[in-house]
Amino acid sequence: MIVSTHSDQITTCKPGTYALVFRSTIHQQIHVGQLGALSIREGVYIYVGSGFGPGGIRARIKHHCRISPSPHWHVDYLRQVLPIISVWYSHDPERKEHHWATTLMELPGAEIPLPRFGASDCRCKTHLFYFTEAPLPTEI
Repeated sequence: MIVSTHSDQITTCKPGTYALVFRSTIHQQIHVGQLGALSIREGVYIYVGSGFGPGGIRARIKHHCRISPSPHWHVDYLRQVLPIISVWYSHDPERKEHHWATTLMELPGAEIPLPRFGASDCRCKTHLFYFTEAPLPTEI
């Protein structure tokens, strides 16, 4: 796994899995498309996704680093209010997002802030996790 603090450091267009790490210093409620309300509190949020389309994870992460005026993915709504502080990624040709989501959910202190977030097309409970303190990337 590679850890980056800036999307421009990802120079290859290979497919893979990624985790966006957000830090919140605010208390706020946002509306996330058809999922409904997400109560944001101080702490760390980690969103897990994959990029297997054109441009690989580089293109997907580049999209997420911009604030979208018309959100498409659930994480786009979160991105409107929280900055990305780190990106964890792996150029594995096998989709690992579901494994990463399961692993994050099992870490001590992990909470599900909004069920089905980022997981509307799979069987995972969520792809967004909340922690009071950030876990280490090596834990997944």
